[in-house]
Amino acid sequence: MMIEVGELLREVGATAARAIEDELDWEHLPHVHAFAFESITLNHADRQGWDADVLLRDGQAMRMTVVLDEDRLGYTNATFDADGSENGRTVCRIAPGKGERCTMHLRFFVPGRPGLDQTAAGAFYIAMWTQLIDEDEPKMIHRTRALREGAKLHKARRQVTLADGTVFAVPLFCPHQGLPLTCEPDGQGMITCPWHGYRFDVRTGECVSGQIKGWVNCPEGSVP
Repeated sequence: MMIEVGELLREVGATAARAIEDELDWEHLPHVHAFAFESITLNHADRQGWDADVLLRDGQAMRMTVVLDEDRLGYTNATFDADGSENGRTVCRIAPGKGERCTMHLRFFVPGRPGLDQTAAGAFYIAMWTQLIDEDEPKMIHRTRALREGAKLHKARRQVTLADGTVFAVPLFCPHQGLPLTCEPDGQGMITCPWHGYRFDVRTGECVSGQIKGWVNCPEGSVP
């Protein structure tokens, strides 16, 4: 039996649609939430949720599932041990607010095991989800801007200099979801997106991790 151990009410500066989009975005977990997640391997994903194997920073391996409510104004995020037993559940309902705001009401559940310290368990979940939302809110806000500005956002460029002194113009925003691409190239001339970990070759604009298209190469600071 699962026992409710706490709740969190949190207003964020983005719409309910952006909050749901963020929860469906399994790829960002090890990058935006590196404090908690080491890696994630997807098993299944569709419009209603996803299922994946995750490895936490402390070395714990578990399975995580996200299932949206039918009205797409809430979801259940559950985690399972290697033996398939559920070890935690977060149930979220989202109330749309005025403008680009919404309020997330999260409730936390754990198995009712002997010796359970409900106060400590609740405090753990509240602290963890507070940090998760703190790190997710800027992503939702950036995503809102990207959708509003559309194609023109991807025309903005900045200059970067490689180790050999060559200067290239690279996008200010990642071609994946229009999120800020503010990182610098490494010694091999690669830029790694801090939001989803996609890697781009500055010299060619190619996404070398293969999942998405990159950009048109812009040598010597030129703009196409």
